[in-house]
Amino acid sequence: MEMNTAGIDIGGTNLRCGISGEDGTVKSRMSVPLDKSLNGAGRQTDFVIQNIKQFLSANGKYGVKAIGVGIAGQIDDKTGSVMFSPNLNWRDVPLKKILEKETGLDAYITNDLTAITYGEWKFGSGKGEDNIICIFAGTGIGSGIVINGSLYTGCSNAAGEIGHITVVSGGRKCACGNSGCLEAYAGGLGIANIAKERAAADNKSFENIINAAGGSIEGVSAETVAQAYQAGDKNAAALIKETGRYLSDGVISAVNLLNPCVIILGGGVIDGIPDLFDIVKSEVDGRALKASVLSLRILRAALGKDAGIIGAAGLAAMRYC
Repeated sequence: MEMNTAGIDIGGTNLRCGISGEDGTVKSRMSVPLDKSLNGAGRQTDFVIQNIKQFLSANGKYGVKAIGVGIAGQIDDKTGSVMFSPNLNWRDVPLKKILEKETGLDAYITNDLTAITYGEWKFGSGKGEDNIICIFAGTGIGSGIVINGSLYTGCSNAAGEIGHITVVSGGRKCACGNSGCLEAYAGGLGIANIAKERAAADNKSFENIINAAGGSIEGVSAETVAQAYQAGDKNAAALIKETGRYLSDGVISAVNLLNPCVIILGGGVIDGIPDLFDIVKSEVDGRALKASVLSLRILRAALGKDAGIIGAAGLAAMRYC
């Protein structure tokens, strides 16, 4: 009988649940949006746990052996507690303890990009490679690292926070509390905030972006910027070019520091604005150290929205099954 594990991906915007087999095939999946009004360690936690329990109950036929959870934030690897999740405003949430009590299953908690990276490494674009950096731009920006055939998580399990490297000293405020982070300029939330500020300062020039958001500046998002860009709006194009430059700065820093064989790029921002991939590839080829790009391949992520589910489930299987 095939072993099945549950993979849970808690991002900045959505909760995704899935059942994955040993070969990485997702047999059942569910996605629900997170209600930002519930953010914090109380009501949002209850919402997440209840949805996970409902999903597991509805999929009892698969005989799930363990649960893996990837969440955007810093995780205490010893206790499985979420030390800090900026986009959800979670601090010191004992997620492993809560989930195991509520489900009766062993639960493995990790950073969402560690889970995504494991999925892409074992079943996606990084299959067969030993030195990888997987960078995803969604609501925020994160990365996972494989060095010499092993996941690298750092001294205190916090490696890979590429979204929080400084690209502009003293720059825009980031959700992490610092200023000038890559995420504040090239993450989905950062793109939206920049577009809103510029639209508020010059409604006429940004009317295409505002119209794409239903006529409301508050409704402007990275998605509506992408829509205006695809329609040929010059201000949206300028913002996308700027975003690509900042994102490239982060990727180039990672390439020069770690000299990977493969960079995997994915996430909602890159999926929604496909030209960003080409901008980053061109910038890295032109600006990274020549020795660092001699054997470098830059690839699109292969697993789409299932990457976090597959990776989290795989890590749980490796730990408990």
